[in-house]
Amino acid sequence: MEHRAFSRILSEPRSVRWIWFVYLLLYAIAIPWYWPEGYIGPTLMGFPLWVAVTLSAIVGLACWTVFVIYFFWQTSEEEEA
Repeated sequence: MEHRAFSRILSEPRSVRWIWFVYLLLYAIAIPWYWPEGYIGPTLMGFPLWVAVTLSAIVGLACWTVFVIYFFWQTSEEEEA
């Protein structure tokens, strides 16, 4: 039995494959596995470079999620009684 809320969904982003590729890319950037051990590098706003890159990727993930939900999650416009 399908729930009423799910019957209102017309389109979901999980069926669009390239959206998942962008998520995978942003997560790969957010996890600092590619930096050499002990590397600090130059500082940006008081943070080591790898921290600034990770924080930027996390903000990018949040913005990407908002974008995906806003443009790819479509529901019918009927109001609930």
